[in-house]
Amino acid sequence: LRLKKLPRNKRERLVFSSQLALVVVVSCGLVFLLAIHFYLYRAITTREINQPTNETEPFTLTPLRDIDLELYTIRINTWKRHEQLLVSIEHHSKCVGVAQIQVVWCEDAEPPPPLLENPKVVVERHTINSLNERFHILEESPTLGILSMDDDVLRPCEAIDSGFFKWTRNPHRMVGFDSRTHVELNDGTWKYGYMSTTEKSNKYSLSLPRYCFLHKDYLNSYMANLPRTIFIRVQQDFNCEDIAMSFWISHLTGGSPPLLADVWAMKSLAKLYSPETISGTKSHKALRDACVNDFADILEIKGKLKKAKIWHSQEPLFHAGDEGNNEPPKQWRLVERNAELEKTLHHWKHLSNKNLMAELNTLKTSMIRHAFVLGLIADSPPWKRRWKQQDKD
Repeated sequence: LRLKKLPRNKRERLVFSSQLALVVVVSCGLVFLLAIHFYLYRAITTREINQPTNETEPFTLTPLRDIDLELYTIRINTWKRHEQLLVSIEHHSKCVGVAQIQVVWCEDAEPPPPLLENPKVVVERHTINSLNERFHILEESPTLGILSMDDDVLRPCEAIDSGFFKWTRNPHRMVGFDSRTHVELNDGTWKYGYMSTTEKSNKYSLSLPRYCFLHKDYLNSYMANLPRTIFIRVQQDFNCEDIAMSFWISHLTGGSPPLLADVWAMKSLAKLYSPETISGTKSHKALRDACVNDFADILEIKGKLKKAKIWHSQEPLFHAGDEGNNEPPKQWRLVERNAELEKTLHHWKHLSNKNLMAELNTLKTSMIRHAFVLGLIADSPPWKRRWKQQDKD
């Protein structure tokens, strides 16, 4: 009644204002409801993305078969280092334990012809150029044991076998040839410990898949079950896939660090020279520090990841890292090549340090002979002639 007594123009303005207020209230309510819905959806999906695995379903590995006690498959990651790749293939294909060499090929260019002519080599052609792809199996491997490596690293076949036979006794663990550690800061953050930091502390907690043995099931698990935030981070930064895999296996094994090959085998490394490397970039250290901290948070391994000694006081050249299993799996048996290696190691243990170093140097010299001639061993006379001349040109 009061509304009807008002002048028409005032009455219309009042009705319009009421309607506008109602629209504003309803709109704000809808926005509030949408915000709550988005928040809940994001919380749920983020938790799902970062959820590493179903803790109620323990991860189990395919048991080893007879072939897996004798042979292994090499997966070699490469990127536009054809000369180094061919030298690596030439060397590793001579190792009697190699069943197959799978080359992870992410380049648009065709592989060099000599690569395709080697009967042990299978070229996996990947359409995505990402470091995650080194763990993406496209060609079924003949063995469960995988030796993951970069294209610029060589080790003698005997050194490889020392790591392989340790892995056959401990197939649920990674067995690495490179020890690294994480450094815990006062504020609770972690950062990456390089080789110098690791060796100075004589403690390690991770290893690098640039040269390590691991079960094939872990590669499939990495691709299928690794938290997507970590997976995407590796793809975007083009770094840290090695940290991701080492931490992933430690997460699945209750915080256990990787195992290590014998010290003499770890130190038998020969690095093939390349003018450009990922580790040479300015952002490399900062990226790896962030990866160690963030991946550990996502996988919830802070306070769980154990550190182990690298060197032990007794026989320091022949024992390294965590002890592993005293009891091998039921499928394990001592194969002939393993028995021969044990005899060699027994002989070495009774040599003087000088004579032992001489025998190990003979192994390494034989291994790098071709790379030496090509000028791929840094600071060697052929290397100086080749690369110093290129710098002058």
